[in-house]
Amino acid sequence: MSRAQSSSPVWRVEQRGLEAVPAQERRGGARGIFAVWFAGNLAITSVVIGAVVASYGLSVVQSLIALLGVFSFLIVGYFGLPGMRTGRPTMALSEASFGHWGNIVPSALSWLNLVGWETVVLVIAAYALEAAYEAAFNVPSSSGALVIALAVVATLAFSIAFVGHAAIVMMQTVFSCLFGVLTVVVTALLLPRVHWHALLGTHSGPWLAGVVPALSIVIAASGLSWVNMASDYTRYLHPNTPARRVVWATTLGAAIPVFSLMALGVVLASTAPSLASAVNPVGALEAMLPPWIRVLYLLTAVGGMVTGDILDIYSAGLSLLAAHVRLPRSRTVFVDAALSLTASLYVLLVAKNVVGTFEAFLSLVAGVLAPWTAIFLLDSRRWHREGYPGPGGARNRWHWQACTAWLVGTAVSVAFTSTGVFSGPLAVGVFEGSSLGFILGFFVTLTLYAGLGLLSRPRRRGRAPGVGAS
Repeated sequence: MSRAQSSSPVWRVEQRGLEAVPAQERRGGARGIFAVWFAGNLAITSVVIGAVVASYGLSVVQSLIALLGVFSFLIVGYFGLPGMRTGRPTMALSEASFGHWGNIVPSALSWLNLVGWETVVLVIAAYALEAAYEAAFNVPSSSGALVIALAVVATLAFSIAFVGHAAIVMMQTVFSCLFGVLTVVVTALLLPRVHWHALLGTHSGPWLAGVVPALSIVIAASGLSWVNMASDYTRYLHPNTPARRVVWATTLGAAIPVFSLMALGVVLASTAPSLASAVNPVGALEAMLPPWIRVLYLLTAVGGMVTGDILDIYSAGLSLLAAHVRLPRSRTVFVDAALSLTASLYVLLVAKNVVGTFEAFLSLVAGVLAPWTAIFLLDSRRWHREGYPGPGGARNRWHWQACTAWLVGTAVSVAFTSTGVFSGPLAVGVFEGSSLGFILGFFVTLTLYAGLGLLSRPRRRGRAPGVGAS
């Protein structure tokens, strides 16, 4: 892997926004993509999702079957192909599906979702870094220390995202090695704490009311949460890079750490039953470790959170541009920073117990991603057959088929979804406490969009300059 995936030096601020990356400036390969997604998915909070899966009363085998939902990252990998072929980011390509004006709302909601998760991650990382400071120097917790910890993690994440794509690829490669090794060390120290006899003696739970909703939660927490970012990190790849390598580099790069950490959560659930509902998951895991390793564990947790936040910040800026906000890409980072840091300070210093509520709200917002995914999936398949869209092909247009299917699918998702801040009128039975509403919204949109005939209606075809269809 070269030290950058663009022709610019790594630490020169990336000037390109939504416009296509010319083929002659493409560099790098699938190994860089693997590192980007591997580092971006080292968040220790995946352990909590594994504990949630086990909380459905499943056996170890059933829980591991539910964890196969991490292969929803295959869709993320597939969504990276349009970016590689056209040199454009995901939400810019979404304009070809929704139209120039119709794409504003999906892009704005994509931005809102990413900024929200930036905030959650910053708060958790700040708590972890402040706890590491306490443990290292044996000092009491204080508001001042929390603010300093927030400033440190925010500076690291926002500065790398500000510089841009080449810096992200290089740093994620470094972080994937560093924090990947540290995560293995921490995992090895947690495994002896598992009550193996109790774990292996767990009886099988219900498949329809247990495994299926648990699988839906894994899908929502893994592949579905990254679909609107896939092409952002493949647009600098050479257009002749084998598609299969790109898909599998993305899939395995993300799925390996997520599956491993969720599996750790499954096996720890019998030892720490409260892990699934822990307000501070980093602290809950810290209590299970010997004192001598806690500082290293906390720094590992901080690193794993920051690496994911870098991707959120960079892609949030591109989503903001796709929503027709006219700013240089680098300056969108300041917009994100102003909002997420203000919200983070409010959570850290004022409303200290609202993180769970905030996450529930963001989960509800994420319900719009499943219907959007269905539309982008169908169009990606068509583009692969007929040619990828060039920029400017959807000027001043609403594509009513996509907009209608998306709105209907979103309504279905919300109606069948239950979160801590809202419960849809149909979120009962197996839909309560699961992400099956999102999955239902996906299939309703998929069916409706195909039925409305968008795949066959006449529309301007065109390939981006220098881009092939295969």
